Amino acid sequence: MTNSLRVLCITTLVVLLSGHAWADTELWGGKPSLGLEFEHQKMAFGAGHANSLTLVPGLRFEEGFIHKVDVLLEGERENNIQDGVNEKVHVKKLALRVRKNFELDDTWALFVRGLVGRELTTVENFNYTYVDTGIHFERGAFGFMAGLRFQRTLDGTSGHDMNKFRLGPSYDFDAHHEIEFRFVRAWNVQTRKRDSDALIAEYTYKF
Repeated sequence: MTNSLRVLCITTLVVLLSGHAWADTELWGGKPSLGLEFEHQKMAFGAGHANSLTLVPGLRFEEGFIHKVDVLLEGERENNIQDGVNEKVHVKKLALRVRKNFELDDTWALFVRGLVGRELTTVENFNYTYVDTGIHFERGAFGFMAGLRFQRTLDGTSGHDMNKFRLGPSYDFDAHHEIEFRFVRAWNVQTRKRDSDALIAEYTYKF
């Protein structure tokens, strides 16, 4: 585990241990949350794999045009295999994301999310954005979502424009603790070939 990933883990544990003191806190009219996401990504055609850890502090808003605002702090290590050579690449990402929900009834809702971020690696740096659209089902503690993500670079950096299909369940243990699982399949926009498959697990503490 890299130093940046260790810092993310320690920071998350410290905040969660003091979580009950924040239980009734509101910031700018929103209720805070803190997520920790692990992703394992396997590149298509044996081209390598990547593991990442993301810290996601956020605010939830019951009223208003925007229902969720997140900051994403991500550390990733990629193992890329090219011509039989294993190349390790370290990636850091910082992004801001907003979400809007459209309630259909007591169990079904549509949602749209938009993100703008910056990716820093040992070989290239670039700005990127994505838009998520999808549908979410929730009954009691159980939930399930399916959606599409359209990811693009903002400065013309090649090889990072992707379309992604995402789906998976979630479960609320109580008012504070939630866990989500996602399967993600990505296609390269330019080549239209499958780029990768990923499995994601995310834990969120809602203050």
